[in-house]
Amino acid sequence: MQKKTVRGNTENLNILNEKVDYIGFTLGEVPSFLKEFEPLNYNVPKMYDETTYKIYKYVPIENIEILVTPTNRLDELEEKYKYASPLFTYMKAKSNEDIEKYAQFLKMINQTKIEDIKTIEDEQERMKKNPPFEVKFPSNFKWQIYYSDYADKYFMLASTDESDNSELFYILKKKIEENKDKRRKKGNIFVPICNEEYSEKILKKSEIADLENYLWYFTKNWPSIYEVTDQDGEVSLQIVGETFIFDKMTSKYNIKLTDKKEAQKVYKLIKALFIMSYDIQNEYEFETKIGKEGQLIFYYNGEEITYANLADFMKKEAKNKISDNIKIKLETKELKADIIDLQKHSEEQNEEYLKKERQIYVFLECKKTFFGKVKYFFRGKKKEKDNEEDLSHPENKKRMKEILSKDKDEEKIYEDDYEDKNKLYTVEDIIKICKDLNESIKVDIKDLNNKIENLDRKIKNATQYIDEIEEHKKSIFEFWKFANKDEVKSLEEGEIANEKKTENLKKTFNYEDDITTLANKVDKEQREKLTHREMDAAYAADFVLDGVNILGKKKILKKDEEKINQLLVNLKNEYKENIEKIEKKDFDIFGNVSEDKSKVKVLNNNMHRETEKDKFQVLNLNLKTSVDEFTSKILEIRENLLEESNKIETPYNISIYKATTEVLDTKLFEKFDINPQKTLDKLEDNEENNEVYLYKLNIPEKTNLIFYTNIIFYENNNRTLPLGMDVSQEVLINLNNQKLTLKNKDEFSIIVFRNEFDHFVRKVLVYEYDIESKEQ
Repeated sequence: MQKKTVRGNTENLNILNEKVDYIGFTLGEVPSFLKEFEPLNYNVPKMYDETTYKIYKYVPIENIEILVTPTNRLDELEEKYKYASPLFTYMKAKSNEDIEKYAQFLKMINQTKIEDIKTIEDEQERMKKNPPFEVKFPSNFKWQIYYSDYADKYFMLASTDESDNSELFYILKKKIEENKDKRRKKGNIFVPICNEEYSEKILKKSEIADLENYLWYFTKNWPSIYEVTDQDGEVSLQIVGETFIFDKMTSKYNIKLTDKKEAQKVYKLIKALFIMSYDIQNEYEFETKIGKEGQLIFYYNGEEITYANLADFMKKEAKNKISDNIKIKLETKELKADIIDLQKHSEEQNEEYLKKERQIYVFLECKKTFFGKVKYFFRGKKKEKDNEEDLSHPENKKRMKEILSKDKDEEKIYEDDYEDKNKLYTVEDIIKICKDLNESIKVDIKDLNNKIENLDRKIKNATQYIDEIEEHKKSIFEFWKFANKDEVKSLEEGEIANEKKTENLKKTFNYEDDITTLANKVDKEQREKLTHREMDAAYAADFVLDGVNILGKKKILKKDEEKINQLLVNLKNEYKENIEKIEKKDFDIFGNVSEDKSKVKVLNNNMHRETEKDKFQVLNLNLKTSVDEFTSKILEIRENLLEESNKIETPYNISIYKATTEVLDTKLFEKFDINPQKTLDKLEDNEENNEVYLYKLNIPEKTNLIFYTNIIFYENNNRTLPLGMDVSQEVLINLNNQKLTLKNKDEFSIIVFRNEFDHFVRKVLVYEYDIESKEQ
């Protein structure tokens, strides 16, 4: 037992010495340069936020002092700094107090891994030239580095309570290397500086706050704005955020501002567009896109808006709005003149109708008594005379003239502005013009026309009624018979209802809100309608779709046969790579059931006891599978796909997407994604393919699709598989059965990241199609 303990202590000591040797110092000895410590006199700010880092700098390692504190990294800064001591006080034991510190120091070394120090070295090496695209990096929160104005030095607060102090030992290692070789070039590290505020060398704090608000308004995502100091001491502002670029797809962007003049231009541009978009929302809606350098750019009606062309843009818009304003004012005056005519016509119609209504009333009262009928008969036939007034009456002409001459001075002002080619327009001018445009009197004469139409109908009905009465006055006997009828044809009102065409409202699919409902619905339907073979075919198509499409051709060429051969070779190679895992399964006894079903699994937070399908089992493939057997299996899969592709219909209108480097073949089975963002993420991070196609298909309700729901990927022998599309949100569509009509072409750019340090801009060409079944 004692030997084991000694052996264990020896191993631990060897590991400790290995770490110490890697860092470059000797246990129990303090490098002399560490003792040259001067008080920092750091004043802890009253207000600070240690969860947010605004300032990033390339800091010379020699300018960073290392302090160790026996507190936790998450403790209050005042507490951490109060109990902090220089690193050298922990590196050698002279007193009882030093022994305790020394023990803590050894523990810190023990807990730190050499691999973690090397990771920091690699990370800092990649950041030597430029910071990451997003400025911050994964381990940024571990760098507890502060700046003391008094000492004009940076210092690190390393906590003895941390389980990983690789940052401390990385800096110590670099300091030791630089002090051993005085000729060695001094190194920098790229780190966030805690509790630092913007220097305002580029923009004021208030302007930075404004930019955050403006960019959120346009992108619906809060940006992060960092002040970055490069290795030459040059300061820049870097604005990093995310914006929508097409449908629900998003991309990162980075706006880099390197000097005050440039920053003011960007600030003024974004501020101007914000004011126009916010104050006159019905008139202006600006679109955001990604530029060639990954920056955010603004578009309006397909035209890029920059600070350089902002004045011309506002001038053009002002001229257009003034022109619209003049047209609307003229239209309004014409409408006012029309209203005079319509009102006069309405009054005349109403008077004519009242006369006819009185005549009918007299008849209805007279027919009640014997003497009344006789009296009415001998009144003689009365014919109403058309009594239309001349609408060109001098009084009416005078009223029309007054209307047409109204606002003449104001119109002249607008016309003068329209003709002034040298006039410059401000945002304030644009807002005023647009408000004048929106506040112009827009007369709706629809109701008045309806009123006149109703009166026309009433007059027509009344005239027919009176004509019928007069028709029966040819003789006293005929009139007597007519007047004595128990039911006399009633006068129809002739009101015209406002008829509106109603269309059948269809549910609009929204990915974020409706994907769960759609997934559950179609998964349930597929479990009911699809056979086990058909579900397996959909699963297998994920691996042999090229072969399925090749065998659907009328004539198979030699190159097609070679593709199928290569497909089999690739699958066999994959089989070899997983041979150990595959051999553990007993396919002969259990079929697709290859695991103990008592094991509980989780799918999107839902527990179940089902097993995943195995593609080699579904394809009936092993190392001995021949090309003929493989081809026969693909043909079987194709037949099942053709059968099941007519069984499932989408419950409502949706859009599906496919990003690819190849032109879409409309005669094949193709996989599309319901999630627009995911289809772009699946593309390889290959800069050679920096221009790709994005196909969007607008799928109407009741279109045949195969959905890659949970049941496609799992057996459900225990009936515990949750409904949904948690593994994939793809669909399989037989394009040969659909007619595609090009609806729209577009393009946008997106930033693709290989890692946080390496990215490129990819151009995406969008083709949007409406589809309908060829059977319709």
